[in-house]
Amino acid sequence: MKNHSILIAGLTILSPIFTTISASAAENLIISIPALDITDPIVVSLPPFQLKIPIESIERFANEGEFSKEFTFYSELLTTEETKEIQTVLKKQKQELRELFQERFDVNSTIVNAFMEEPAGQEILKRLGKILKTGENKNGSEALQTAIHLALAEPDGLTIINVLKKFPGDLLIELQEGINLTEELIERFVEERLIVIELQNQAQERLLSENKVDFNNFPDLRKAGNIKWEKQSITFRNPNRDRSSPANIYLPKNSGNKLIPVIVISHGLGSDINSFAYLAEHLVSHGFAVIVPEHIGSSAEKLENFFAGFSTPVDGMEFIDRPLDIKYLLDELEAKIDSDPIWRGQLNFKQVGIVGQSFGGYTALSLAGAPLDLEELRKECQSEDTKFIFNLSLLLQCQTSNLPAEITNNLRDERITAAIVINPISSGVFGPQKISKIAIPVMIIASTRDIFAPPIPEQIYPFISLTTTEKYLVISEPATHFSFIAVEEEEVSLELPMKLVGPDPNLAYPFMQVLNLAFFQAYLTNQSQSLPYLSGSYLQYINQQPFTFSVLKSLTEEDLQKAIENFSKRLSNIN
Repeated sequence: MKNHSILIAGLTILSPIFTTISASAAENLIISIPALDITDPIVVSLPPFQLKIPIESIERFANEGEFSKEFTFYSELLTTEETKEIQTVLKKQKQELRELFQERFDVNSTIVNAFMEEPAGQEILKRLGKILKTGENKNGSEALQTAIHLALAEPDGLTIINVLKKFPGDLLIELQEGINLTEELIERFVEERLIVIELQNQAQERLLSENKVDFNNFPDLRKAGNIKWEKQSITFRNPNRDRSSPANIYLPKNSGNKLIPVIVISHGLGSDINSFAYLAEHLVSHGFAVIVPEHIGSSAEKLENFFAGFSTPVDGMEFIDRPLDIKYLLDELEAKIDSDPIWRGQLNFKQVGIVGQSFGGYTALSLAGAPLDLEELRKECQSEDTKFIFNLSLLLQCQTSNLPAEITNNLRDERITAAIVINPISSGVFGPQKISKIAIPVMIIASTRDIFAPPIPEQIYPFISLTTTEKYLVISEPATHFSFIAVEEEEVSLELPMKLVGPDPNLAYPFMQVLNLAFFQAYLTNQSQSLPYLSGSYLQYINQQPFTFSVLKSLTEEDLQKAIENFSKRLSNIN
């Protein structure tokens, strides 16, 4: 039966996602079955009913692979073609199901427990609680939180079996809700994957119209430049913060009489001023001054303190404070350098570039001219739409829904004249109308395997909404949300599962270095000779496994619709 095959497949897909979120023992697992309409050999309508299976039977199946008498009883009771197909699926995927029930999710118990107390964690539990209910048919969010907390303390850790055993009382599974969610999950998962593939194909087709260039004769911008530089560590003050913030400044030496172009790098949630040091060092070696502030309200230190119980979670004000961090830092540096006889008049603060990743991508877009759309976001965050499960970044974006109505929604800084945003979160906080206000050159970099800021809603639709004439959409395969973030091993306290990190990020850094360098050479220093490096032909020239990059300079709703239609044709052929 298709629905049950989908349910099993969905559990397999969901399991790695929950690892990132990632009382008395439960007595029974109760499965609420929707009404059945059996048409062969005669028409029989059965009302909705429930299957009650002791948890011990499920545990025995997981440990020994034996179906209990309850399974046998129900399978004999329902001897239709549909149930025979269910039995076939169970037999074929028996081993996979046993492994799924027993698999230990490698997560930090302190982090998981702290996350479940955070608003975003509570929202996920509430939505899952509509499927996993208590025996009294009530939302199971609180019981599920208790079960996960107790399962984490077990010697064999967080497993599905342990969660079932620790669930207080009976656990009622709304099968129809689960089937609906799983069907939607798989459909969105497959649809987004195939749409991205179609867009990559479109980018490949457009290569044919590009002028042929022999890149063998071009300088290799992946290599470090010859300019010597120094790094200074300073502090600055955002009046909205309760303390000063650190920042690193990378300054080139011996610029002569030329104004030095300036680039700001804004890190993402849970990162810090060292997360893009490899990029800052590359840019400064080619003559750019690079400024890297730490956003102390959403940095790695902030999250570590929160998980340790020493700090409050990230709230909506961080969406205001992050752009202001950069505004106040630029103000301080501009005033300081004007009064410094050595650096007076050396740095060009009239045309500043900005790079941002994830939450930093939002920060960059905000400073580039996209006003917040808080009114529309509040409506969206109150909906019961399942997209919150498929797009985890919306849980963070919805933190702004509690901001006071009088809060400023326009955080643009006119000094920012070019922007690169990597895996930005943007769909909820801006929306298509607001992001269209950006009038400077923009490059959006999307990762095909990003489950935190999925490429379709967070990067591709925003790219379509951009009206600026100079825009680029770079699609990276099989990059994840973490492919471009550098992590010093000795500084790691919260290690991510390798499934989430993806291929070795070190292999992706050269792509970031050349794209950023060429983009800012072209749009901050007017070096038109750097434009060919932003072409699909050049990316094809440097592509090297495991990563491949493609680029689109234009994309319309019609192009996306074509991709969706191609997806639909493929899906109909499969079915």
